[in-house]
Amino acid sequence: MKGINQKIEGRHLSKTAYLYIRQSTLRQVQENTESTIRQYALREKLTSLGWDQSLIEVVDCDLGHSAKTAENRDGFQKLVADVANGMAGAVACIEASRLSRSSSDWSRLIEYCAMTDTLLIDADGVYDPNDFNDRLLLGLKGTMSEAELHFLQERMRGGLLNKAKRGELRKPLPIGYLYDECGRIIKDDDIQIREAIELFFRTFCIVGTAHGMVDYYKKKGYKFPHRIHKGFRKGEVVWMNLANSRVLDTLHNPTYAGVYHYGENQTVWTKDGKKSRPAKREDWHVFLKDHHDAYISYEDYERNERILQENTQAWAVKDKKTPPREGSALLQGIVLCGKCGSRMSIRYKQKQKGFIVRQAPVYMCQRRSVESGEKVCQSIAGENIDELISEIVKAKLTPEAIEKSVEVQKEVNRRKGEQSRFFQLQVEKARYEADIARRRYMNVDPDNRLVSLELESAWNLRLAQLLDTEKQYEDELKKNQTPPDRELEAKVSGLAENFHKIWDNPELPAEDKKRIIRYLIEDVTIKKGTDTTIIQIRYRGGTTDTVEVSNALPSYKLWTTTDEVIDFLRKEGSEYTSKELAEQLNAKGLRSGKGCLFDSRIVQRIMKDYGIQNKREKYLSLGYIPTKEKAEQLGISTGSLVKRVRKGMYCGEVIWANDKDLIFKSEG
Repeated sequence: MKGINQKIEGRHLSKTAYLYIRQSTLRQVQENTESTIRQYALREKLTSLGWDQSLIEVVDCDLGHSAKTAENRDGFQKLVADVANGMAGAVACIEASRLSRSSSDWSRLIEYCAMTDTLLIDADGVYDPNDFNDRLLLGLKGTMSEAELHFLQERMRGGLLNKAKRGELRKPLPIGYLYDECGRIIKDDDIQIREAIELFFRTFCIVGTAHGMVDYYKKKGYKFPHRIHKGFRKGEVVWMNLANSRVLDTLHNPTYAGVYHYGENQTVWTKDGKKSRPAKREDWHVFLKDHHDAYISYEDYERNERILQENTQAWAVKDKKTPPREGSALLQGIVLCGKCGSRMSIRYKQKQKGFIVRQAPVYMCQRRSVESGEKVCQSIAGENIDELISEIVKAKLTPEAIEKSVEVQKEVNRRKGEQSRFFQLQVEKARYEADIARRRYMNVDPDNRLVSLELESAWNLRLAQLLDTEKQYEDELKKNQTPPDRELEAKVSGLAENFHKIWDNPELPAEDKKRIIRYLIEDVTIKKGTDTTIIQIRYRGGTTDTVEVSNALPSYKLWTTTDEVIDFLRKEGSEYTSKELAEQLNAKGLRSGKGCLFDSRIVQRIMKDYGIQNKREKYLSLGYIPTKEKAEQLGISTGSLVKRVRKGMYCGEVIWANDKDLIFKSEG
């Protein structure tokens, strides 16, 4: 075997010797200074081996980077490139782990060194990659370096998992929780934050969808707390508009159910390397129930998970229900097509009667139309069906239904107080912050104008915020100034017939009516016939009921003129002009088929459609002649003839058939 000095030849000394220096983390750079000093000291060894100071290049731009991969290590990548280009005479490092802890990167470097006749130098000696024994030793050093990293990681991970299994590993907590002095998880000391979390979960029980939560909070003016985890404002709580992603993160987080969990995201190998991916619940490393105080029970957490899952799959999966939503259609989400078995969707169309416009539901089976361009399976007007279902719900009262109706009425009353409480806490917080700003301003030295001006500005800002929150609170009190109907709650809990009052209560939202229906009815299958629609109702518990309801009349039948109007026009239509007939009909309180007041145009159209003789036709049948024919007899224009009549210059008999048309008695 060649000696060390025999391995180093003139061709090596004429090229650059690269001294590679690295520490794994910035913390090691700051604290493990001796290791860095030892690595820089290797420069003296290169000098003693014969390299001139000018040919020694120190590569230390990778301080604070791990060697488990070559990514993001600019210094190592430049070193490999220079070796491959034959610019290096030697590569020096304190030990193999400094260069790489990856066998692939280490082997590639050795291969390039062998091809370009480059030596490797560490604290133990000089190695020639073209020498079999040295190459074998370098391979062992690289393997040991990679194994050492694996052992260190496994040792640290084992300790971390053991601590997590005891529920003692500290990790970032969601808003609403803090760590106490002993490291235990406790609810936040701020009552406003705690009540905001409780309000969030109560609201989801009402709304039932993540998107609905965002709309509900926006409509009510609610904010949701967020704790800043990074930057100079770390630990500060800010109140923000609720976003859909925040809703899902909060609902999916089992911490709020008192569960300590770890391992929900795990590292997996992909074509792009190691990536963090969400793991299935059964694959989580730790899942400890009843670990700390909860905002909701674990059963409520699982129920919320099922609701979110159903919401996600409601359209994709045929037998999934959709959650109760806004809109008057009572069977939304639980109505099935009697022809193909698909779940029917809801559409609304406007219906007008007089000056009143309302949204009428229509149940449509259009899955095949959407997916494959086929015709709509069936479309059924929903007003008659909903009225029938309402009567059935009122008739099919059970103790469970009565209990749920009591809960609904209490819920209406509780929401009023809940909304007022939210804004009351906002006022208290704003008043506290304004008081702190005032005290800071009062305690400052008056001569320190720069500081006093800044504190005065902050005080004014807090006062403005206080006025805004007080105004919001006052507006909310005005909305909810109607006292809760406690008497109605007592009546409902004792008498079944008072369920009708709850059902017909105008303050009861459509979503709550749908929830009441779902406590009684599993689903409804409808099939439209020629004159009637067959409705099959499947109740909770498995019993069924089949009923029929008349189909809604088409618009042309709904707009039919009443017999009273037709009889009047048949009797008086030939005696008066259309304008006079319209005035008489309106005076009687009669209306057209669409509920409108009569005018000349409407009267003329009705008489034409029903073949009723009008005043013009009557007198023409008696031998009278129209204006044009009379003007031809007199040898004047029709305009001159009309002017003579209007000025009283015409002496013959003339009849006004309508506002403009004249009928003259023939003198021939």
